[in-house]
Amino acid sequence: MTRSFSLVLDALRFLAAACVLLDHLTSSPFTSNVLPARAGAYGDISVTIFFVLSGFVIAHVVGRNERDAATYALARLSRLYSVVLPAIAVTWLADSLGAALNPEFYAAQKVMWAPPSLAGYGASLFFINEFRGLGLDGLMPGGNAPFWSLSFEACYYALAGLILFAPRRWQVVAIPALLLAAGPTVAVLAPIWALGFLLYRLAPSRAPRVLLAAALALGLGGVVFAPELFGAYDNFGLRFPWGCGSFNRNLVEDYGVAFCFAVALYALRGLFDGEGRAPPVLEKLVRRAGALTFPLYCLHYPLLCLACALSPFGAEDPRRAVLAAGCALGAAAALTPLCDRLKLALRQPVWRAVALIPGR
Repeated sequence: MTRSFSLVLDALRFLAAACVLLDHLTSSPFTSNVLPARAGAYGDISVTIFFVLSGFVIAHVVGRNERDAATYALARLSRLYSVVLPAIAVTWLADSLGAALNPEFYAAQKVMWAPPSLAGYGASLFFINEFRGLGLDGLMPGGNAPFWSLSFEACYYALAGLILFAPRRWQVVAIPALLLAAGPTVAVLAPIWALGFLLYRLAPSRAPRVLLAAALALGLGGVVFAPELFGAYDNFGLRFPWGCGSFNRNLVEDYGVAFCFAVALYALRGLFDGEGRAPPVLEKLVRRAGALTFPLYCLHYPLLCLACALSPFGAEDPRRAVLAAGCALGAAAALTPLCDRLKLALRQPVWRAVALIPGR
């Protein structure tokens, strides 16, 4: 993977996280008629993009340095928990403070779908909150609704680890058991994650750049116009529940977006296959934005709730949207260095955990 293409991936990841943030920010009770409705049309689409990107990046790191089961497992767990642990703590603090100071706002279903529970926090810590085969129907830590996708992500990490590193006799038992426990929605979206993994294994395209540019335009066009192209389907009467509201996943949209984005990603890899470098200031900015992606995704929802609950501005005041978005982005930026340090500490022996303590 070239330096310039990895920069493109960082930009795409941050853009997807920003779209999820906008999806929630444009909805009631956070704001009303402040931002164009179109700005909130790409939340679910962005999660599908995240699944493709995740498979793509995992194929890259497995090919480079995560070449045995122990290294792979430690890297995946440290990556997840370095953000999940702070996010769960922030969620509990934000929910407790917000509910105490503005209980009426927190009574809205969109803010707190269900009362906080030990089961919700515990299931989220073990990434089984969406394991509907176990009877867990969208549990979450407090009001942090976006945690649903981490259950999918962790399951796909585990499936990839089993396929790549487990003996065949374990695979034939463990893989079906994991998919049965995870349930139909996790299982039916697994090929989208695998698409990203397989896409990385394809050799970069050597097609003429004009053809790559045309493929990029078509792929991105499919993503941009996905609400019109794929948004009207309901799985032809079949139900694939997901999330705290047990919504029905639109599989036509998921697979349509995944295919279009895969085309765009393949074209981008061919277009950015050289060793050219972006201006240092731009590269630094994009790298920092890319580093914010996972913390922003895991932290933004409870912070949006808290900021809007305590805001002196009404839902139709643009200043409320600016305040809420600023709180989410600011907190993600402030906590990202802590998450990075925690990730490094989690990859070390227990006795070196004191490295987390400032000044040690």
